[in-house]
Amino acid sequence: MKDEAQILVSPGEHSEHTRLIPITNLEEIESQRDLIKMYIFEAIENEENGLKIVSKKIEEFDLPEELLQSFAEDPAFEAAFYKLTRGRQKGYFLHFSQAKQAATRLNRIQKFKNRIMMGKGMNDCVCGLSKRMPNCDGSHKNA
Repeated sequence: MKDEAQILVSPGEHSEHTRLIPITNLEEIESQRDLIKMYIFEAIENEENGLKIVSKKIEEFDLPEELLQSFAEDPAFEAAFYKLTRGRQKGYFLHFSQAKQAATRLNRIQKFKNRIMMGKGMNDCVCGLSKRMPNCDGSHKNA
């Protein structure tokens, strides 16, 4: 979408596409009524025209050297990583790459390797006890 009025903001530093209009009270809506309608109609038109957002592929990010090294040492691990959904890949990538030290990045990769091999995301339940599948709700702690 065009954002000529520059009112759309990203909800987080790692959001690629999602944008929102921060509104804290009714007066803000009233004062921007025509602008908000214009944005809504543009969004509808984009949808009707079949416009799609192109997301960056995980390969387009600068993957940590430790992750690439782990892939080289274990091709099955690399295959399992790329079988994950794009969102799960990105979650792991961000978690691994945010560590400042190489040793910490390597430890994080090793910690989550089994989850990745099982096809699970960082927050997915692996015990099967969660009532909020696929997410973990901590039910395993009460077992």
